[in-house]
Amino acid sequence: MEEVVSRQFCREDFEDVCEFLIRISNKTEQYINWNWARWQWMYFHPDFDESQEDKIKLWFANNQIIGIAVYDFYAGESSFIVDPEYQELEVEMIQYSIDNFSDGDGLGIAINDEAVETVEKMLNLGFEKHENTENILCIDLEKSDLSYQLGEEYLVSNIEGLIDAWNYNRVLWYGMDHEGEVIENDETYNNTIKMLSAANIDYKLNVCIKSGDQWIAFCGCHYNKNTDYAYVEPVCTIPEYRGKGIGSIVVKEALNRCKEMGAKKAYVISDNKFYETLGFKQHSHYTFYWKK
Repeated sequence: MEEVVSRQFCREDFEDVCEFLIRISNKTEQYINWNWARWQWMYFHPDFDESQEDKIKLWFANNQIIGIAVYDFYAGESSFIVDPEYQELEVEMIQYSIDNFSDGDGLGIAINDEAVETVEKMLNLGFEKHENTENILCIDLEKSDLSYQLGEEYLVSNIEGLIDAWNYNRVLWYGMDHEGEVIENDETYNNTIKMLSAANIDYKLNVCIKSGDQWIAFCGCHYNKNTDYAYVEPVCTIPEYRGKGIGSIVVKEALNRCKEMGAKKAYVISDNKFYETLGFKQHSHYTFYWKK
């Protein structure tokens, strides 16, 4: 087997990490909760703690990434993804995560329930099973009915570019049930521009429904032609328009666009019954293991 070396992540590695995660997801679905799109969403999100990104570690064989240990937005939770051919690296990666990504409450890592050997390694390193979980749902885009009817008072559209920063910010603010009025200042604007400037973002897959000029629902989807799946994140409807079927329509429209581009299925991290009404079915389940 080839010599394995490791080093710290730097920003120039971003695309290579995307390619690695795509390659791994085509090999195994063990890490489908931490696919390339989740990495992108996190890395360009304003809550991502950039001050610690040099702690992210990469493992290489033949100058190709074969593993990554990464925190999730900020210290306290992390993930590790490794090529199935190099699973002997798991203990080293877990120990690195303990040493570098723990906070005052310790460290939590979500593990696929079917990864029995990995779970055993976690327990041997002092982790305990936690009540927190991640649930993955999947929809077969080729077999699902994604048709819909939208009232004439509404309009389906999508992000047009950075000019939509304030509309995007407002629909997420109210749609995600943040308290109080939306905050609109230079910091908010810059954070929103960062998200809308994410590498590989496809504005056409970021769909909104409008009532007049107001954005009332939103669904973001991520798709890469080197995979057969789309990833859904985020989805929201502002409170006064809930219960009208608007949320279902915005998701169906986004999924239809992914299907037209070549996606055969789509994943979402959720246990919300809403997605089951659209045709999503149980795919996999992840349990957090915690070391204090």
